[in-house]
Amino acid sequence: MTAMRFSPNTLIWFLNIFYFFFQFKNPNRYVAVPGAGFMAPEIPNPNSAGDWTIVSRRRRGRLKPHPPKNQLTAGHRSREDPPSPWIPLDPFVDQELQSRLLRRMESTIQRLEGSPFYRRFLHRLRGPLVQRGLARALSSASEMRMVVYGVGSIESSAPSRFQLALAVLLRRDLGPSVPSLEVFDPVLSATECAVLAALGGTVIPVDERGRREASEPTLFYMPHCEASLYDGLLEVNWRPSCLNRMVVLGNSFTAYDQYVELGRSAASAAVEMAARRLLQVRRYVTEVEMEEKGEAGVVLEQTKQDEEDGIFKAFHDTSWHFFELDDEANLDFLKQDFCG
Repeated sequence: MTAMRFSPNTLIWFLNIFYFFFQFKNPNRYVAVPGAGFMAPEIPNPNSAGDWTIVSRRRRGRLKPHPPKNQLTAGHRSREDPPSPWIPLDPFVDQELQSRLLRRMESTIQRLEGSPFYRRFLHRLRGPLVQRGLARALSSASEMRMVVYGVGSIESSAPSRFQLALAVLLRRDLGPSVPSLEVFDPVLSATECAVLAALGGTVIPVDERGRREASEPTLFYMPHCEASLYDGLLEVNWRPSCLNRMVVLGNSFTAYDQYVELGRSAASAAVEMAARRLLQVRRYVTEVEMEEKGEAGVVLEQTKQDEEDGIFKAFHDTSWHFFELDDEANLDFLKQDFCG
């Protein structure tokens, strides 16, 4: 008997029939995300990892923390590649999971808001150092955009939930000057995107690979992202007018500098290469620790309490960064000085 053979197009046709039959048999469990174009399973997912390092969602769905704690992994896409359209790898909303995850996020927000850590964070936020830096970035503008990169999977990672909770609270506490909250991470599912929308956020529909130009005052909140993402952000804004409009709340630039200075390993060399613009511009950055800390003994007690609450893991070594450059400053000499 001659074996039956099917062309690739015929196989795709059978797979589509099976797919729609499955959806018909399960009409109440899944819905498409409105307006996102997620009802096209035969179209390949245009996601690209780029400079993102993606961790398995089962283990810990988030970007790896900063270099002193984790290795850097270079992305397979060039930083110069243009932004690409993006849809979640799992493009359908599980309504039951959405409800559970939203309740979980609301509980995390309440827990963070009531913590000693957040009281210290608010004290720092309302203090003169941060307020002066925010005012400088705003200049004569009345509003500042807030962009969140690398928050990770809020379904599978407790630190990611704390990091998103901080973004929600920070936007609220900054008031009308921050009217929107834009979020992107390549590991987000459609269900997580729906939860973000319910919390007042907007998911960025393209993978910018962290290369958002600060054409207007922008607060970039980048908790524990890769060094290459910070560097890509600096590269696309490598002129005083843009840098002065930026505020970065993320990994301590000072910690990167110290790591490179003290290390003589392959890992420190990799960090130095990945964060070269970050290291170049640091002399023009005012860095402020994200929380107000007391004496050494008090700090140890605070750290112990934060570890017990699970908060320390989400926010350790995180700082505010404010740029202060003359408008006519020439940044080309920084690259020459760094390379020489």
